[in-house]
Amino acid sequence: MGHPRLRPGCSVFTVEGRGTVLRDAAGQMFDIALPDDAVRSALTGAETEALAAFRKAGHLGERATWPADRARVVVLADGGAPLREALRRAGAEPVVASVNSTVTEILAHEPAAVCAWSDGPAPGEWRELDALVDHGVAWQRASREGRHVLIEPVAGDVRHRDVVARRLAAAGSGHRHLEEFWAQHGAGDALHGEEAADAADLALAVALLVADLRAWAIGSTVGGSAFQADPLPASRRLRVVGLDTGAISDHPVLPVPASAP
Repeated sequence: MGHPRLRPGCSVFTVEGRGTVLRDAAGQMFDIALPDDAVRSALTGAETEALAAFRKAGHLGERATWPADRARVVVLADGGAPLREALRRAGAEPVVASVNSTVTEILAHEPAAVCAWSDGPAPGEWRELDALVDHGVAWQRASREGRHVLIEPVAGDVRHRDVVARRLAAAGSGHRHLEEFWAQHGAGDALHGEEAADAADLALAVALLVADLRAWAIGSTVGGSAFQADPLPASRRLRVVGLDTGAISDHPVLPVPASAP
């Protein structure tokens, strides 16, 4: 059995005149009431009182790996090779399916999750695929509108139709413009500039998608840090990424309650 290791993100170092310091995984700094050699010995030797204190405080642990029971991910994306390769490097087992696949066809692959990418506004078929959630499948979606990528909530109860409804409501009097933009893009009637995602755009979008799905797979919980006080959980946020600026903005989004007809 190997020696105990500091949790990823933790560091131990010394500051002249202050002694030993711990930087925890959240980026906070703490003075340690032990000499540096005692701390290093505890982290490379047998169980000691100092080591037990580190363990109790949650500062020990290995890097989490993608669990086997959540590894199979169906990818729905034209030109989905970058997404497939990124998922494989992260520890998933990606399976490519047609972007026009039905719920039944997707479920035949026995996936734990489905990741869909559209290099353009979200296709209307995604509303039908919301039913994946009813079968216990995590449903992740990202689409491009102009030079912005929209990464929708993953794995929770906020489905694509909820995002559509919330965006239309937030658009106010401009909701008709948004509806026509989606409809005419889908029908092929809209004119567009040269805006398709290139390799760099895809790398950015893919990295964010895989990070969200990996966090779901390993059961990572959202917590504050020295850099981000209260980040929104991926299951409750719509993330907008500016491809020309790299700017990222997160917007809270909740399910739309069912209403009487």
